[in-house]
Amino acid sequence: MTIRSAESKTKWKAFGYKLLRTPVVRGALFHCFSILLTAGALQEAIDSAAPGATLKLSAGTFREQVHIDKPLTILGIPGRTVIEGPGKGTVVRIRASHVRLENLVIAGSGHRRDALDAAISMEGASDVQIRGCRIEKSLFGIVVEMSRRVKLARNRLRSYPEKVVDNRGDFIRIWGSRGVGVIDNTLSGGRDLSVSRSRDVQIENNRIAEVRYGLLLSMDRNVSIVGNRIRRAYAGIFVQGGQDLNLTANRIVATRLATGTGILLQHGHGIHVTDNLLLGCAQAFYIDSSPVEIGLRRFIERNLVIDNVTALHFHAAIRNNRIRDNDFIGNLDDVVLDIPRAKRGDNEIARNYWSRYEGFDRNGDGLGDTPYRVLIYADKLWQYDHRLRFFYATPLLSLLDFIERIAPFSAPDLLLTDPEPRMARVTPRISEATE
Repeated sequence: MTIRSAESKTKWKAFGYKLLRTPVVRGALFHCFSILLTAGALQEAIDSAAPGATLKLSAGTFREQVHIDKPLTILGIPGRTVIEGPGKGTVVRIRASHVRLENLVIAGSGHRRDALDAAISMEGASDVQIRGCRIEKSLFGIVVEMSRRVKLARNRLRSYPEKVVDNRGDFIRIWGSRGVGVIDNTLSGGRDLSVSRSRDVQIENNRIAEVRYGLLLSMDRNVSIVGNRIRRAYAGIFVQGGQDLNLTANRIVATRLATGTGILLQHGHGIHVTDNLLLGCAQAFYIDSSPVEIGLRRFIERNLVIDNVTALHFHAAIRNNRIRDNDFIGNLDDVVLDIPRAKRGDNEIARNYWSRYEGFDRNGDGLGDTPYRVLIYADKLWQYDHRLRFFYATPLLSLLDFIERIAPFSAPDLLLTDPEPRMARVTPRISEATE
């Protein structure tokens, strides 16, 4: 069924009146016109359609809210078919399985966060596909709750324009769902892509910019985050617990805000962080591990960590980490620990490349002859007291640090030891890594 909007109706009517002046075509024209629908007619067409039907929408704007309660496919013309809500509530509600939306522009949700006003929301649905849609002028983009086997692909999402990023809505919010794929989407000018208490989720090859958290994971299981490009965020990827999480081949760039973080790991078991690029962040890794955590493990391997203020920032403890075969290049500080006398243990830190390492490789095995040890001298003044960070890199503090290294008048703190530092980098050059 082909459905035309009210705008389309106006254009066709003007054209039709001209043709009707010619008696020869008057009769033929009567049979050529498809049914022209006014506002509200899209919902009428959905209500009258048989389950599994396909509705093809014409170019134009359908100014209405839509409720889908049966298996249905709705197809539009890319960039020209618009479903626009009245600025309150959710624009498209999906409460059925086997629904497909494609090539639509959806805009005009409400502004209530407590009601999760969104362009598209689904609850208790399965086998839903949303492809090639553009979502704009909406608080939340797509809300997926208690649903199964959902695929969101090749969409472009943007929230209502707000200077304060916390006042925006999430691009995509996934809660209590299973088997969700978020693939090849472009997200900018919103808040987060959030996944909470869900499992078997794939987030791949998305482009995310101008956000609070590129990805926010909370107590999820079996989540794969692969090949995403994240720029200009407060935190690229924020992990709040969970199990069997894989962060692979992501590119996180330019989170240089005062607390900007590339990857923030807060607890969790079986977290694998491999082959990622972290470039130009205030903190490349922020690892918040509890001094009493038991049975948890983080695997940080083969990452390129380059040109950040801090490469590894540990909070509360340095423990339960496997940090191997990474490249730490040109970072202002390799390691920061913000609590004195924090617990340390059960770490495997080895065979990383540190651009600060000044040892030799006399036997030619590619590994340094002496361990790489991260010691802090006067730096501990600002590491343990944030009020003194204001003086970081000032001539006075630099001179004090220099004197301490030559003739220490207090024992330095040993933060981290790599017993087998690599002499050459492991990961590709930066130009190759960003292709």
